[in-house]
Amino acid sequence: MSYKQYYYQHKLNYIFMSELKVLMMGGRRCGKTSALASMFDCMQHGSTTDYFTVSDQTILEIKNGETQDSLDGKISELKDMLGKANTKTFLVDAGPTNNYWYYNLQLQIPGTQKRMNMKFRDSAGEFFEAGGRHTEETNQYVSQCDVFIIIVDTPYLMGTTDESTKDICTEGINLGTNRINDIHNFLTHIDDHNGEDSKMVVFVPLKCEKWVKEGRITEVNNRIKDVYSHTIKALDRFAKMTIAIIPIETAGNIIFEEFKDAYTYKGKIGPLRKCCLISDNMIRLSNGDPKKIKEGDIVNEDDNATIAGTNLMRPYSWYRINPNDSSYAPTNCEQLPLHILKFHLGKTIDIQMSKVQSMGWFTKLWKRLTGAFGSIDPKEYQQIQGKMIQDGVINEDNGIEYIKRCY
Repeated sequence: MSYKQYYYQHKLNYIFMSELKVLMMGGRRCGKTSALASMFDCMQHGSTTDYFTVSDQTILEIKNGETQDSLDGKISELKDMLGKANTKTFLVDAGPTNNYWYYNLQLQIPGTQKRMNMKFRDSAGEFFEAGGRHTEETNQYVSQCDVFIIIVDTPYLMGTTDESTKDICTEGINLGTNRINDIHNFLTHIDDHNGEDSKMVVFVPLKCEKWVKEGRITEVNNRIKDVYSHTIKALDRFAKMTIAIIPIETAGNIIFEEFKDAYTYKGKIGPLRKCCLISDNMIRLSNGDPKKIKEGDIVNEDDNATIAGTNLMRPYSWYRINPNDSSYAPTNCEQLPLHILKFHLGKTIDIQMSKVQSMGWFTKLWKRLTGAFGSIDPKEYQQIQGKMIQDGVINEDNGIEYIKRCY
């Protein structure tokens, strides 16, 4: 290999090591990984394939004896739930993770070797409990990121406003489940370098299918603007900050049904299982099956439902399959990365046009931004993006709302 070839290959390797970093924030079991899986799936098989191909370049890890979930596996779980198409009311909560994982999405222009990477950090809900053992680590990562996704567990957000559920899902439970105050504190560690380095924060309501079907997604957005008002106000003080709401339906037809106090069941044989009480001697198991309590059976409150840092017990949120349509029908999933890329392109163009980019900080920022585009020229992506906007592939439908734009 000649020196010129070595240099070129080394430069390519450096470029492909760069990526656009996105931090996903949210409470325990709020659905972050499922949202990522649907997002990747929609970009791999949806309308974006006419403009670029997308591949999952994630290398699955094992940490502390725990194996990272694959995105394909998460999609299979969602489709399996929908495929059963029964009339039962069931739990969708998977076991919690205790680690953080990286998921890597790679975009490539068809017929070329031009590609770029988006790196999503999916952290356990425990990472967003202020004062916990992950606080310093999380603060440090917040200071390094450009884009922040705030995952909102919609049933707990909206339960406090519904007459039928607000007694069991209080405002305190919403605040604790969605880690609203803790996430606010973490976001104060955003480093925008005195207004020179713009940032994007996206509120993403998940499990919002019920409100979408009922034509009430505007209520969800308004509720976010109310509950997160102190966070939005603080973010608005940044000189260059984009704040958006992008609701996501990860499956489309798994619909929130009700809250029930959290219990566990242990029979004479078999594992410990989650359940809720239906009556004094009847329970509903996590898969929706009713079961009569027999002598020797143990039914207790679920200690794991206690919200960290409080004495509050989070109720279980129960779901059902849409009786009119059990198909896998994710909505807005691909819009999230597309709007993130739109912001990133705007930021890159803004720095490129700056008259002071010769200064040291701007030079470093320019290299970082263009590096995140990999081997795709930002001008080339700008043309692709313009075509996607023209064709309606990038849109602001289905509840997408911008609270503030800097580009």
